[in-house]
Amino acid sequence: MSGIVLRPRASLEARVDLTGIVPDKLAGLGLSEIEHLSVPHGGRSATLADLFFVSRAPDGVVVIEIGDERLDHVGAGMAAGEIFVDGPVGAWAGLAMSGGILRISGNAGDFAGAELSGGRIDIAGNAGGHAGGASSGSRRGLSGGVLRIAGSVGTRAAARQRGGLIVVLGNAGDGLATDMIAGTTCVHGTLGALTGRGMKRGTVLCRNAPELPAGFVDTGTHDLIALRLLSRRVAELGEMIGAATSARRLVGDTLLGGQGEVLVV
Repeated sequence: MSGIVLRPRASLEARVDLTGIVPDKLAGLGLSEIEHLSVPHGGRSATLADLFFVSRAPDGVVVIEIGDERLDHVGAGMAAGEIFVDGPVGAWAGLAMSGGILRISGNAGDFAGAELSGGRIDIAGNAGGHAGGASSGSRRGLSGGVLRIAGSVGTRAAARQRGGLIVVLGNAGDGLATDMIAGTTCVHGTLGALTGRGMKRGTVLCRNAPELPAGFVDTGTHDLIALRLLSRRVAELGEMIGAATSARRLVGDTLLGGQGEVLVV
């Protein structure tokens, strides 16, 4: 795989779509070929060399030295390799990734980690709405891999989640885990209104009792033996569960026949 460093030539004047600028799709290309790859820039196209100084990096690695909230689709479709961004990114970061690692040292826009099926995304800042959710018109949210957000997320994070793990160290907006089907979402901070609306299955772990839709039933306090055993293998679950030995379990959305669970640890 070919590795590159991208350093902006100047402040971006319009949004840039970096779809396809991922290590596995750059494999075998020479530096000149990479420089001449075309990317959408506003309402026109530009080459990478028009927008960035392009230099070599270790194989399998893409580095964006100065991030920008107008850089969209960073890491979208990546299957292998690593991408590092020093700063923020725009919308659709890591869309439909199936492997590899994407690390962002700043904030991310809407739909970060949408439809992730494998690999790992680490966001050091906040993420916008629909993090780990489904893109417009899709029935599938995150189905595999790990999405870890050190800050907070906007509305409808984990919507239609079908598997995998989402970890939010900050707060979550309204509609978390809407129509969730499977998987696990952990939120260390507060949760907004209507968490789990339409939830079928899956698990939401939280520290603060959320405002849940009418279809959730409080089943009392339960032990965490199974989760504590699992947390020994999954570090992010260990961070969430800590020394807790039991949790309050709320089941729903029963109005739709759902058997998802919200565990307050």
